[in-house]
Amino acid sequence: MPHARWIAVGGAIALAAVAAPAGAEDGGRGAGYAAEGPAFDLPADMRVERQEMYVALDSIRLVYVFHASTRRTVHFRFVLPAMPVDASPDAIGLDGQGEVTGLAADRRPLNYLDLSVRVDGAPLALSGRGRALHRGRDVTRQLLDAAVPLLYHLDEEAPWRRLPARTQAMLDADGLLVLDTADWSYQAVFEWDQRFEPGDTRVEIRYVPVADYWSDINSAEFPEIAPGGPATRTYCIDDALRRAYFRHPAYDLFTIAHGWAAPAGRHGRAAHYRLVVDKGAAANMVAFCPAAARKTAATTFEWSAADVTPDRPFGALFFIAPDKQERERNPDQ
Repeated sequence: MPHARWIAVGGAIALAAVAAPAGAEDGGRGAGYAAEGPAFDLPADMRVERQEMYVALDSIRLVYVFHASTRRTVHFRFVLPAMPVDASPDAIGLDGQGEVTGLAADRRPLNYLDLSVRVDGAPLALSGRGRALHRGRDVTRQLLDAAVPLLYHLDEEAPWRRLPARTQAMLDADGLLVLDTADWSYQAVFEWDQRFEPGDTRVEIRYVPVADYWSDINSAEFPEIAPGGPATRTYCIDDALRRAYFRHPAYDLFTIAHGWAAPAGRHGRAAHYRLVVDKGAAANMVAFCPAAARKTAATTFEWSAADVTPDRPFGALFFIAPDKQERERNPDQ
């Protein structure tokens, strides 16, 4: 089973300041580094017959069933979230390759969320590119032309001070280094051309999301989940969940998000749409929109609709209960 990537937000151990995805109103706390996609533009004689989204704290699975009337080729694009270069090694790991990988990270993008695609059950080989971003500006070529690696291994010495003095001066002057730390982010973009034969084709996409930990929560005062609070609006928190939280306010809170890259035009609408969210354990809780989702099992919730194009970022707020051993060690929590 894949392991979730964790980024702490709001506390002394925060690794990065995280911007919530568009449409999120979670009171300034992180709503997840959101992957975005897949993006595609269907020709007039193709349609999305079925679209499904399965969400858990450590995995997201997207399923599409496309219907084609004739043989077609469609271009797909999937954008991983921009990750800080000094992020957790679990989020960006170079597998001991260090600068060599960092200098080739534009042509051989790092798959730091374990993205995989299967077409009718067969795995698909992905290609793409990586890029360095600094305050919204693409600085990939600037760095590589100066022989500066886009990434480096955190277990090794940072390479910046071994660079020529002229290169160091350029990095400092452009604000790309702050206290000897890279101030740019790394982002991988994966793309593929999919050939469709007449009839139905199933495309399944999986990846491990980055979860943001909500630190520094005062259990006695938690305005984000109060009626009308920002988290209440963003995640459709109801009174029952709010009461359950305050009865035993020892949960760990995490958010994950996915940003939809909606297809252009009317051909992208799904005739049948299904959302399934799994909270992982019966003792956990989860909040997400739409509020009309219904509980279907001990840990799962589901919402279905017809003729839907998801066009807003999806986010889920997980309330993870401490395990039994932890409760026995800390009976007052």
